[in-house]
Amino acid sequence: MTCYRLGSRRDLFAFLYPISIWRDPPNSVNYVKDMAESYGFVNIYTVGDVVTANFIRHGLTPTAAVVDEKTRRNMPARHELFQRVIRVRNPPGYITEEAWSAVEIAVRNRDVMIKVEGEEDMLSLAFIKMAPPKSIVTYGHYLGALIAIPIDWYRSYLLKLFDYLEEC
Repeated sequence: MTCYRLGSRRDLFAFLYPISIWRDPPNSVNYVKDMAESYGFVNIYTVGDVVTANFIRHGLTPTAAVVDEKTRRNMPARHELFQRVIRVRNPPGYITEEAWSAVEIAVRNRDVMIKVEGEEDMLSLAFIKMAPPKSIVTYGHYLGALIAIPIDWYRSYLLKLFDYLEEC
């Protein structure tokens, strides 16, 4: 697996994909919790400090989480809630081989927090590609929504985004 780099079509990755939840926590977390219970989703992956902290703060510890612990957000990652913490480097706009491998481990083993030095945003794509059926991938959108992607419903559509990524 080589790394991926966000090419000139960065705009495609900023689009509001499948389920945009425009509610503040705890309502946004409860929405995902209700969706998981109603449709039998068993894995919830969170990408981002704020999303991960909100899920944990409101009683829903994710199956695996990715954070970068940027100090300006002042959101403690709560490493102790996870059996394993994997530290990786991943520059903005990339998915490095090291980060990709960490997502593979997180999906295979559960109860993993990935701590990224750099930027974690693109790792949502790795989770979308590798998450097993009955999974939801969540991340925060820059306009304030919580994005929830039920993998079973949207994977084939979202994998087309990989056509716009460039290999490093």
